[in-house]
Amino acid sequence: MKRRDALCFLALLGTSALPARSASSQPARNFKVAILTTAGSREETPFYAAMERRFKELGYVEGKNLTFVWQSAGGRLDKIPEIAAGLARARPDVFIAPGSEIVLRSIRAVAGQAPIVMIAVDYDPVETNFVASLARPGGNITGLFLRQVESAAKRLEMLKEALPRTGRVAVLWDSFTRDQLSFIDTAAKKLSLVLLPYEMQGNPYEFEPPLKDAREKRAEAVLALTSGSFFRVREKMMAAAHAQGLPVVANTNYAEAGALIAFGASFSQMFMRAAEYVDRILKGAKPADLPVDQPDRYDLIVNLKTARALGLKIPQSVLLRANRVIE
Repeated sequence: MKRRDALCFLALLGTSALPARSASSQPARNFKVAILTTAGSREETPFYAAMERRFKELGYVEGKNLTFVWQSAGGRLDKIPEIAAGLARARPDVFIAPGSEIVLRSIRAVAGQAPIVMIAVDYDPVETNFVASLARPGGNITGLFLRQVESAAKRLEMLKEALPRTGRVAVLWDSFTRDQLSFIDTAAKKLSLVLLPYEMQGNPYEFEPPLKDAREKRAEAVLALTSGSFFRVREKMMAAAHAQGLPVVANTNYAEAGALIAFGASFSQMFMRAAEYVDRILKGAKPADLPVDQPDRYDLIVNLKTARALGLKIPQSVLLRANRVIE
């Protein structure tokens, strides 16, 4: 081959390779992730911020290779199926279903075969037939399972240990926490505790009347069951309880707001794990093959600032067991 012909051949070969190099340099696909929350916005909820931070650590940039489609029910149980249907019309690559069973049930009804990452807070996904088993979920649903129902009973135990003379406990519950309420009866009987349940209704919740009634009925403490609607107004709840001289036991998200005893798994860690599940699915993993994860750490937080304000003394045995003490 002559030198000139050889140079022309090499030039043509280089030109033919250009499209392949150009295609490989194209930006990654912009994935769409849909999230339905029961209450609160992404800006005011710290565990959603933790989840977004984890997405960034995994290489996702919102507006570039990831788009979030967020919708909140604003505490309205009846609105959730309608909102889920709206999210489905956005045709997301993955759904995230955090919190209550109705969220997952509503999303499953409209998602078709789209993958769903659940963050099961107040229900058992196996007993409710969302997954075949925790080890092998099958179908298009996987994610995280927080045994919140059992945690509610454990909080009663921690309350009784911290305040052993307690005999009557007001229980704040709502439509999202029925399973937790039904589960704690057995635990209360074992601890010789009388429960005074108060269903919270309306929007927003008004805590003063039920807590005043609870005090008149000689309640000595308050158990706040885990609800997204409670979390949104947790400071208001604490203020109403403390005005009646009632300490509150709740999950760890309520510690800074003034709960005397806070016990449970880290919601922020769970939501960060949810981001990791979404990442694996977007990279090709099938939900059916991803075992459902559970928290391996539960924290006990004691708020001594609240104890002093209410004139309560916490036993040293409880303080020594605490992962954190708020002074």
